[in-house]
Amino acid sequence: MSVTEKRVVVVGGGVAGVAAATALATAGLPVTLLEAAPGLGGRARSFVDRTTGDAVDNGQHALMGCYDEFLALLVRLGRRGDLYERELDVPLWDESRGLQHLVCPRLPAPLHFAAGVLRFRHLSARERVSALRAGRALVSRYGRGGAQGDRATVAEALAELGQGARARRALWDPLAWATLNADPERASARLLATVVERALLGSRAASRFLLPAVPLSELYAEPARKLVEERGGSVHCRTAAEALVFERGRVSGVRTGGETLPAAAVVLAVPPAPARRLLSPALARLVPPALDRATPIVSVTLWLDRPIGGPDFVGLLGAQTQWIFRVDRIHRPPDGHADDRAPARLACVRSGASDWVERPTREIAEIVLREARAALPDTVNAVLRHALVVKEVAATLAPDPELQPLRPAATLPVPNLFLAGDWTSTGLPATLEGAALSGHRAAALATVATLAPGDAL
Repeated sequence: MSVTEKRVVVVGGGVAGVAAATALATAGLPVTLLEAAPGLGGRARSFVDRTTGDAVDNGQHALMGCYDEFLALLVRLGRRGDLYERELDVPLWDESRGLQHLVCPRLPAPLHFAAGVLRFRHLSARERVSALRAGRALVSRYGRGGAQGDRATVAEALAELGQGARARRALWDPLAWATLNADPERASARLLATVVERALLGSRAASRFLLPAVPLSELYAEPARKLVEERGGSVHCRTAAEALVFERGRVSGVRTGGETLPAAAVVLAVPPAPARRLLSPALARLVPPALDRATPIVSVTLWLDRPIGGPDFVGLLGAQTQWIFRVDRIHRPPDGHADDRAPARLACVRSGASDWVERPTREIAEIVLREARAALPDTVNAVLRHALVVKEVAATLAPDPELQPLRPAATLPVPNLFLAGDWTSTGLPATLEGAALSGHRAAALATVATLAPGDAL
């Protein structure tokens, strides 16, 4: 089989498509990566704010040390060092108790997490012990292999495990909102159990907190383009796939812009609706319309006129704004030297923000600024120079329990056509990690599909 015959076409340039394309290119296969948008990155991208000229992420993304697949992608791209990294130390602000930290000390896992919870002052001593027991029970009863996880919501599971209103408000609900992007009343208990098992009850390294220290496009999207092209592949943005071409039960190419790109294998790394449009009617039934159900994230960036103190990021309990990140501290300046005298830039996030989608952006910015001034006292006298509101309406697949069995596998009844995306069956919530995992799985399958008899793996 010639090099041309082994070409793999990856449709979709989000995290899943980028992971697949760069893995294939690194394995020595020629790759064509197609992306309908002007640039790579999908729902995890950055752009230039017209008013300030600053690069802004479409939403602040947080990672943990258990993100093995996404971290492997960064290693492949030579960008693993472009992360702000710290042991698990989460500042959480409450109007009545002020700022308290959930800090995991340097102890062997899982004792580090147990010690952190036992010192968490937002909860009483009895609530701390109960929360630790609940974490173990959540994994055993509702996690993989657990008998109760298929249909239960987070709220139902926590009620059954004896977690009261204060434990939910200070510990469990912030974790669910941050990782599942939805109200705990509707989110899958099994998905939360997976998060707890991997991130909090695993190794100490798995619980480390990581944030991009550079804009997302600089972190992985543009380096991915460079890697694919340096390995002999090609990247085409503003190029939508129009149809798949099938011959003798296999996909033989992708039609776009009036031409057909021949392919030994194809990876579809697009959301469910575009995937259905490209698949045949029989194959499209494997991607049911219910998977179009998504939940939004609204991000607000505030530019202030002066530097401020306080933590590098903080969670807000009982507020409409859930998280505030200090971009001026977290992002590494071009010269590599942080300037504590630089004016503050805050990235503020609300997950599962269905009630904010139709709300005017000016009103949203006012709410966020008011809550930032309550949680970060140094902002009280600061003047707001500029505010930018970004509504990612279909940010992630809804984590509803009934949707999880519908998530399709990477393989299809066509031997050289594969699905990728954070919405496919990864066993994980719709996160950067799930997207990267799906892309790597699809790349491994596509690599095998291109082998001719006698070829070596």
